[in-house]
Amino acid sequence: MALAAVLAAIAGFGGVYSYIWVPVDLVLFTALAIWLVMTALADRSWPWHPLLVPMAAFGLLVVLQWHLRLSIYPGATLTGLIQLAGCGCLFYLALAGLSSGCSLRLAWILWLFCGALSIEAILQAVSSYPGYVYGIFRKNWASPVGPFIYHNHFAGCMDLLLPLAVAVAFRPSAGREGRWSRWLRRGVVPALGLAALVLSESRGGMLTIGLELLAAGTIFWPEVKRNIWGLLLVLGVCCLFVVSTQWHALLRRFEMLNVHAPSFSERIWVAATCWRIFLHFPWLGTGFNTFATIYPSFQTFDTGQIWLFAHNEYAQMLVETGLAGALCVAAFLLLLLHAGWRRWRRRGHGDPAVRNLQLAAFIGLAGFLFHSYGDFQFHNPANALLFFLVVALAVTPAEKPRLRSANSPPRTSAQNKVSVLPFHTAQ
Repeated sequence: MALAAVLAAIAGFGGVYSYIWVPVDLVLFTALAIWLVMTALADRSWPWHPLLVPMAAFGLLVVLQWHLRLSIYPGATLTGLIQLAGCGCLFYLALAGLSSGCSLRLAWILWLFCGALSIEAILQAVSSYPGYVYGIFRKNWASPVGPFIYHNHFAGCMDLLLPLAVAVAFRPSAGREGRWSRWLRRGVVPALGLAALVLSESRGGMLTIGLELLAAGTIFWPEVKRNIWGLLLVLGVCCLFVVSTQWHALLRRFEMLNVHAPSFSERIWVAATCWRIFLHFPWLGTGFNTFATIYPSFQTFDTGQIWLFAHNEYAQMLVETGLAGALCVAAFLLLLLHAGWRRWRRRGHGDPAVRNLQLAAFIGLAGFLFHSYGDFQFHNPANALLFFLVVALAVTPAEKPRLRSANSPPRTSAQNKVSVLPFHTAQ
């Protein structure tokens, strides 16, 4: 259910319209309510992870902003609260449902979806009407790529999907197929994703992929050394896909870094304005989701643009939630970093395939968080949902299945029922 909600939001124009994200959130609310009731009736334990603490604290802060009218625009804060609650529901459902086997199945589905999404984006880019999503819906007033209205949001989605697609491509197989041929066959999907990212002309997306590639080379260096020639072959295929695309347009965008709106310098100016707003509302901020309301009162330059977002999630969060929100976000990021560090250090523990998949998930999360310094990735509902789905995938324990000893007593029917439950207590 959680996965279906994420894929539906991505396919539905990134979930930016209320007729998409509202039904998705309602489905998530209903699914979580049903699961909680069934778990309580069955007297089973609920999953737990330390990340739930800063998430709950941030949600409580937003509730107080709205309920106590501490927000300068309570209606906008309520809208943000509903979307935030949807992300929380999805994270908890994913945390409850994922196990080692489910993690691998989820990765295969995301690998397949990454390929389908990339093909759709490439076909749109080379068609006679690149401003039409699915060839039907006219969105050329923006910069649509794939189902997303904004090309940088497509890039943010690929930031999360591509590392997982690469992990699946290099996953060992028990079949007789040759290693290199298997890599080439599975590697077509990340190659298509990279080509689609180039066609999106997202500067932040390409910089993020470069950072993710550097992180992957550092984390998986022992594996890289053992399979250097196969990796070079796959990288060659990826480069071939990139060269065959219209990459000159992306190069021109890098050359116009301080010209193309919103330019790099304009984003710096807006971030500086965010700091001045924060100094006026230091403790609880102006209210979640209220940047577009407060910014015109502090704006110091005018280029004819309407700044609905700061193009820097961290600066905007500081404006909207103040120090209280910043502490919650910092605690979440530190706990996420600690979880990634523990997963990297625990070599030889748990299922190696799941461990590598989770490290790839952490790389995608790091890239997405880096990209958020220059864009408003979390304000795209689909990307926000996908982010928390990948977080759940990354932090779910990956333990090797326990083998029953020959001297162990046979399991009762009640114990067998418990063993197939699709959830467990996260640690």
